[in-house]
Amino acid sequence: MTSNESAGGGPERGGAAPPPPLDAIIEQARAAINAHTLGDARERIIAGLALAPENLTLLDLGGFACFFLGDYVATEGYCRRALAVKPDHAYACKGLGLALARQGRVDEGVQSLERAITLAPEWVDSYWDLAVALLEAGRHDEALQAVERGEKAVPSEAMRLRSLAQTIRTRGRC
Repeated sequence: MTSNESAGGGPERGGAAPPPPLDAIIEQARAAINAHTLGDARERIIAGLALAPENLTLLDLGGFACFFLGDYVATEGYCRRALAVKPDHAYACKGLGLALARQGRVDEGVQSLERAITLAPEWVDSYWDLAVALLEAGRHDEALQAVERGEKAVPSEAMRLRSLAQTIRTRGRC
């Protein structure tokens, strides 16, 4: 081993190992999300974005992780950054809508969720999340309308949407 190599066989770089390639960071972040270690995922996402600040995959993963950590302000930030990279990104519109609604900015959230539906009308998640945001805001009739729209747009998901409609009806009676 030469004086320029470490015991691990690679060249030394000031004592620190080089950062893993971006693809590896993305896979590590996904694995952490799948393992429900969202704090670890968030750290990996931040490290990846330091290398590639406009990477849409990392921005999407960051929004997802932050949403499930309950950090809706950070979720909003990731979604807005993703939309700056790709303005017609339905996933970021959906995430932004949910983040805004959870911050009490329901009308803004609804607008963003509607945009997601416009961009990807065959994607059931946007109808579902619109209905949930409206349900959480106590807007039961509008939530049911969102479910009905989803059933018409994505008939293959009608059974699942009907279960959400039943939840909305049950909560509306409370």
